[in-house]
Formats: sequence, C-alpha cells, structure tokens
Amino acid sequence: MWDSAESFFGSYYIYWISVFLFIGYGASLVTLYLSGIILARRSIKRTKQRSIFLREEDIVSATDIPSVTVIAPAYNEGLTIIENVKSLLSIQYPYYELILVNDGSKDDSLEKLIEEFDLEQQDATFITQPIPTASVKHIYKSRKKKYTHLTVIDKNNGGKADSINAGVNFATTELVIFTDVDCIIEQDAILKMVRPYLEEDDKEIIGCGGGIGIANDSVIKNGILAELRLPSRLIPMNQVVEYIRAFLLGRMAWSEVNGLMLISGAFGMYPRKRVIEVGGFNPKTVGEDLELCIRLRKHMEEKKIPYKVVYLPETLCWTEAPSDYNILIRQRDRWARGLWETISLHKDLFFNRKYSKMGMLYYPYWLFFEFGAPIVEFLGVICIIAFGLLGWIHWPFAILLSFAAYLVGCVFSTIAIFMYVKSFDHYTKPKQVVELLLAAYLEPFYYHPLLLFGQMKGYYKKLFDITSGWGTMTRKGFKITKS
Repeated sequence: MWDSAESFFGSYYIYWISVFLFIGYGASLVTLYLSGIILARRSIKRTKQRSIFLREEDIVSATDIPSVTVIAPAYNEGLTIIENVKSLLSIQYPYYELILVNDGSKDDSLEKLIEEFDLEQQDATFITQPIPTASVKHIYKSRKKKYTHLTVIDKNNGGKADSINAGVNFATTELVIFTDVDCIIEQDAILKMVRPYLEEDDKEIIGCGGGIGIANDSVIKNGILAELRLPSRLIPMNQVVEYIRAFLLGRMAWSEVNGLMLISGAFGMYPRKRVIEVGGFNPKTVGEDLELCIRLRKHMEEKKIPYKVVYLPETLCWTEAPSDYNILIRQRDRWARGLWETISLHKDLFFNRKYSKMGMLYYPYWLFFEFGAPIVEFLGVICIIAFGLLGWIHWPFAILLSFAAYLVGCVFSTIAIFMYVKSFDHYTKPKQVVELLLAAYLEPFYYHPLLLFGQMKGYYKKLFDITSGWGTMTRKGFKITKS
C-alpha cells in the first residue's frame, strides 16, 4: 500500500515541497515577531514620553476635554450586577455618563438595579434610532444625586452588538466607550484614553484601545482592583502570558505603523458620530469588535480622511478569563468564527490599492497569518502523521527543527514578559516573573493544542454552515471584599 502511495505522490517531492513551505511560513512569522518587538519597544517609549507632557491632572483641570459615555451591555448578570455597576460608576472623569443596557435579562438583574440605585422609569419614545435595534421598553434614571450619570436601558433581547447599538443611539457625547459590564476598569482609564484625541492634530482618531489584563483570583474592593494576583490555575495563567504577548508585541507594534485592525470589545473608545455613520456594530457576526474596526477604517479610506487607530500599552481594563478547557475552547471557537465572518465580509480589501496599506498589507496579513495560522498548523500535524506512516520523515532533522521552533517561541514570550515587567508595575515580585516564565515554557505542550482545537472547531462550523451563537461563557466571579 505504501509503495503505491509513494509512487502516486512522486516519492519525496511532496515531502520536500511541504517542508520548504512550512519552514518559509515559520520564517515569515519569526520575521514579523522580530519587527513587532522593535516597533512595540519604540511605541512604549513614545507613549511614556507623551504622558510627561500631558498628564492626567492636566486633563482633569481642562475645560475643553471631550465628553464620554461608557456603554455596557448586560444579560442575566444578577449575581454581580450591583458590584459591577458600582465599579463603572467609580471611574474618575469630569464629563462622563454610564449607560447600562439590560438586554432582556431573564433573571432579577433589572429589579436589583431599580432597588439599589433608586431608579425611576421614564418614557423611551423620544430616543432617535439612527442604528436599528431590538425595541427599547423603558429608560431608567436614578433619583439619587450621586448616580445622576447613570442610565439604564431596558430592551428586548437582541444580543451584545444590538445592545451596544442601543446605547450609542441614546448617548449624546462626543466619544463612546464599549466595555463588558463584568470588567473592572482602572479609575483613571478614561483620562488616559482621551489623551490621543487631545494630542493628535493632523489625523482623526477613529479608535483607541487599552490593554486588557487577567484578574482571576485577584481581590476586588468597592469595585476597584485592590490586589492583583496571578491566577492559581494553569489555563488562566497561560492567558496572562498570551495577553501580554498579544497586546504588548502585537497591538503596540501595529499601532506604531497605524496598522491596528482590532480594538478589543472589552474596552475600546470611538467617536460616536463615526460609529453611527457606519451603522454601529454588526449583530450578524460574533466577531463584532474586529468587524467594526475594519469597517471604520474602510469608511475613512473611502472618504479620504486621514485617520489613526491607536493602542495604549497600559492595562486599563481587567477581566476574568476562562478557567477550564471547556470554556476556553468555546471562547476560541467563537473568536475563530468571528474572524472567518469578518475576513469573508471584507474580502474586497484583498490587495485592493483603493484602500492603500490597509488593502495591500494589513488585510493580507490578517488573512495569511491570523486566519491562516491555525490552518497551516493543523495541516502540519496532518503531514507529520502521514509522512511518518510513509516513512519519509528524517526524525533527527524533524526533532531538531521542532526544538528550534520551541526555543524561538520561548524567546519571544520571555522578551514580552520582561518588557511588560520593566514597563509596568503589575508583576514585580520575582516569584510572579518565574511563574509567568514557567507558564510560557509549558504553553506549547498543553495550552496551545487547546487553542488550535478550539480554532479548528470554529472553522469546521463555518465550513459546514453549522449554526452556533456566542455560547455560554460561565464565569466564577472575582474575589469581592468590602472590608
């Protein structure tokens, strides 16, 4: 049987062609990562220099700073809704509103909000609907003076994207921030997020993203991150490493060359008028944050308006990461489907000179290296199994190549961790650094295969048109203390 197969494939030709293709792809990734390190380091240095000239206290005292609305959708968050809202209300900024959108929750979320914040029902018919959404039932405002900047929208269920769009319709401020209701936001986060909008003169800022951190097993006090701890379980610990690597080396680098195509849905700021111009979030995709950012960029390219999408290196928002492999796989399944949908929706960008660098460089990168990487890796696994059965693999060379790839990955993770530790004061204890390094070095053996499985599961669903929504992202909740 093997002789006939070998004859069909032309002996070793298919083997060596595959080897050179995989090595070439890997070498391209290594080159991109090295470039990312250089760009990220330059971007961090530049951001710190700018913060010296425009400090948070200067922004607070200014009278012409932009007004901001924080929009947070909520669905069945009754267990933690009060603490979460108090956390969002504790943000320090002179001119900001908080809009909480209750997306048809079936639990007691709304009742708890009404009781805790003394909410009064108001008429919702006056709201203009520039972005179509599921119908809004009622608007609630607090009778208490200290909560006058809180608005609760109660609407029929339409999903996360639909809820955010309802918040955008109601907001009246220049800028809007989209976040998740269960995120813990740093109190000075808005002050830092508006800085690029105040600094930039020649280009319009159409999106600003802040760093997202993992706060599993950390201590939350009065809605504020009181003590940052590393997660006790390996899976969320590896997500800390993954986030450091992705946000610091990835998004900082792309921000430096104005090639950022994604602002995390957990914490991003946009001009409200631009969001309305493009029709808000797309409720038909589960990757709505990536899709919105790309659509905004296309909009500005078509209008020929100079623009920038920026990213701040500081971790301004803390979230709870999946703590077991089932939830992690569901999350990556959803992310993969969202990426597939967005790449398909905007395929007209591919090597399209009309969209300049976005069409010629940034979209092709996402297609080949973000969307394509799991596919290439999966095909690599298939080839190893097939070539091994055919007896075509030179095992000493294969083992050496695998070890080299492992070392390269460890080097990049180590650089990212030390850049983060040096630049920010979140994980300063030697024990924490050692734990992060150990998690990074163990990642390829158990964590990365889970990610690959989740991604390929998402692609499989899209390939065979298997309907699947957001999925259930069960959270265990933060450690809350009131003492």
